[in-house]
Amino acid sequence: MPEHSFRGYRAEVSPSGLDCYRVALGESDLYICTLGRLEEEAAVSLATHRRELEEYLKAHVTFGTSFRPVPAAGEPPAIVVDMAEAAELFDVGPMASVAGAVAQYVGMDLLERSGEVIVENGGDLFLAGTGARNVRVFAGEGAPEINLRLQCRPEGVGLCTSSASIGPSVSLGNTEAVTVLAGTATLADAAASAIGNRVLGPEDIPGALQFAKGLERVDGVLIIAGGSVGIQGELELA
Repeated sequence: MPEHSFRGYRAEVSPSGLDCYRVALGESDLYICTLGRLEEEAAVSLATHRRELEEYLKAHVTFGTSFRPVPAAGEPPAIVVDMAEAAELFDVGPMASVAGAVAQYVGMDLLERSGEVIVENGGDLFLAGTGARNVRVFAGEGAPEINLRLQCRPEGVGLCTSSASIGPSVSLGNTEAVTVLAGTATLADAAASAIGNRVLGPEDIPGALQFAKGLERVDGVLIIAGGSVGIQGELELA
């Protein structure tokens, strides 16, 4: 397994009233903020969901390699079911949503102990609670600095970013960032990949935003490409 890279943007994360800490296992490197420190609970949750997913992938190799939707087969764990549904909804491979799904499932487990939860997994966020929080979109050196004002929900929302130039995600487009707001981080992650695949340059932003309008269960979209920015839906600039 590769070593975790330093994620310098985390030094700027300081959500009011929450304790923040890192929990990592394998490729999963989570930055978690809760009411009180819940490292042990988070570590158990992460290990459980990773084990379920890894065991499924060993038995269903195509699920982990396909760039097209693959139905969940056999008796899949809940995280696999959600990933398969997101892939089908947005016409991407199931693993396009894996980082968001891990953040989602760990975050939901922690909601049993903390009414305020933030789980960040490589730029993919699960946020739950009340009130609003500011979220900065990191799009690389030289990219416009974008801050979003996000209204949290007690049951949680997903805010996930796909990039062709930052991080390990595979993108068929050429964007600094495509950020999607959806009801779950699993959905937001898959949708961000689908939208990002359609943007090869700034001239593609209007068409990609129009495409996003037609996607079910997508609440808002931000696109940064070639220094240009497009935004629509429930995302609000802070």
